[in-house]
Amino acid sequence: MNKYQLTRSSRKSLSICIERDGTVRVKAPTWLPKSQIDQFVQKKSAWIEQKRTEVRALEQRRISHTFQEGDRFAFLGQEYRLQIRQPLSQKEDSRMEIALESVIWESPAQEGSALGSFAPERAILRKNEKILSVTLPSANASEVKAQLEQWYLLQAKKIFPERVAVFYPMVAKLASAAAPNGIGAVNRITIRSQKTRWGSCSSKGNLNFNWRLLMAPLDILDYVVVHELCHLAYLNHSPQFWQLVGDILPDYSQCRRWLRENGMLLQWEE
Repeated sequence: MNKYQLTRSSRKSLSICIERDGTVRVKAPTWLPKSQIDQFVQKKSAWIEQKRTEVRALEQRRISHTFQEGDRFAFLGQEYRLQIRQPLSQKEDSRMEIALESVIWESPAQEGSALGSFAPERAILRKNEKILSVTLPSANASEVKAQLEQWYLLQAKKIFPERVAVFYPMVAKLASAAAPNGIGAVNRITIRSQKTRWGSCSSKGNLNFNWRLLMAPLDILDYVVVHELCHLAYLNHSPQFWQLVGDILPDYSQCRRWLRENGMLLQWEE
């Protein structure tokens, strides 16, 4: 039988996760006997080996980032070359802030509307040139990585609320007819940095999203948004839940497959 690492909690079901190094992690309810967990893992042995093979294949595809000039990063499915600039004088900085102002994100519903841009002392996305420009006193890899994470985080705080605003009315309209109690309100949107979860929804209407989704194509990000919004109507993965997701995004299964096959590629090397 496969060796595994066990974590118990108040959860109601069993789950298996295969880590990048091939480690098998099992999450189980506190009350479930160890013998039943062993049986579960044994029954899933073929699946575990299949997933380990897939993980090894993904690791071979993974890009090892240097966080140096010329490195490449994705934003909404498009690749951009990293440019590292030295800080300018305050006077030059002021002129450059106007000259280099760029559109970070354009709403498909409002093409051409700029929702925000970074000042030159931080980072700028030059969409036409396919350049992600970061300005730092040094090209230290850890500092560049930290600055890029801040940049993605800020963009996520702009983009996710807008995508929620786009899809919430659609979900609410359909759920009002299908779900017993309709749909709850969105209480709060939080952007997180997680390695194993793309999004979540609580019973209080709190939505959490992973900023790393900004490296995926927009339709993948939208799928996660719709998925979590549908949990406002169904806090489960019942057939009714998936029907609601499919009513909004008929091709959602392709997005799920993309995340399964490529999600690990959105994780940066430590």
